[in-house]
This record gives sequence, structure tokens and C-alpha cells, in this order.
Amino acid sequence: MNTINCPNCGSPAQEGAAFCDSCGSPLPAGTCPHCGAIVRAGDIYCDHCGRLLGEAPAPLVVSYDDIEPDSKPEPVLIPRLLVLPAGNILSLVPGQDSYVIGRVDPASGSYPDVDLVPFGGEEGGVSRRHAQITRAGNQFFIEDLNSVNYTFLNKQKVPVGEVHPLQDGDEIRLGRVLLRFKTG
Repeated sequence: MNTINCPNCGSPAQEGAAFCDSCGSPLPAGTCPHCGAIVRAGDIYCDHCGRLLGEAPAPLVVSYDDIEPDSKPEPVLIPRLLVLPAGNILSLVPGQDSYVIGRVDPASGSYPDVDLVPFGGEEGGVSRRHAQITRAGNQFFIEDLNSVNYTFLNKQKVPVGEVHPLQDGDEIRLGRVLLRFKTG
């Protein structure tokens, strides 16, 4: 098997290993075919451009194997938000009809369903209650909750109080925090 040098400490490591045996740093697995950035073994999305690396993971669906074939309801998709460009995946709780997105602020008692503070929400101008994603069956919608720095869907400003349909792959920007909506 071929060896590579750890970019952190320079020690030799086996090609394909996820971490350096000497210092424990993540090892690059190769480069992103879309932008050329170095990617780590096991990454699903490129940290630099946010594009999918290789095959898409199977969509998350609820199984109804115990229900009679003629009465099985449509599978329920579990929505996710991909934080760009880092590629962090935020899975939304299955079965909820609405998800408030914003930032936690204990002083004001703000505890949204999706907290963007760990992803630059406070510095990026995300309001405590910035936007809301709602579900009707397997269709999802987004609305701005009178945020200070606005909500954008595919680079178009979402007017306050208007509900807009979401599709798999749509780009959502809350202030300066960029997200991609995923269902499959």
C-alpha cells in the first residue's frame, strides 16, 4: 500500500487512512472533483464548495413495512439543512410541522428549533427568530419571521409573512449564513 505524508506533522501514513497515527490529524482523501479543494476520507460534501462528493446518501425515509400494501401512506422525508461552505448537516426533527430557525439567546428566552450560533449565526446577522420552515405532507415552505437581515431563497428576498415552497437543493440565506435545503 502507498504512503503519504501527514500535512500536519509530516509523518508517513498509509494512503486511505482517515487520521495520522502520530498526531491524530485528519488526513486528506483526495481532492474535490468540482473545485479541487482537499477533502478528508468519509466526507460526503466538500467543505470548500459544498458540493456532493461521489454518490448521494440514500434519502432518509420512515418505513411503513407493517402496514397493508394498499393502505401505505407516502413515505415521510426527513428535511436537512446543509451549512455552507463548511458542509455541516443539521437534520430537522422528524414529525414536526414547523421549525423556527434562529439563534439561541437565554437572556431573552429565545430557543429556536434550529440554532445557528455554532455556525456563525450571531456574527452573520441571524435574528433570534429569523425564519420558519413548515411542512404540509411532503411539501416544505419557508417564511421570514420579520428578521432584521432578511431571508433569501435562491438569491430572492422572501417578503415578511409570505410563504414560499422549498425544493430539494434550494439555497437559503439568513443574514450572511448560507444553507442548502435537502430532502433526498
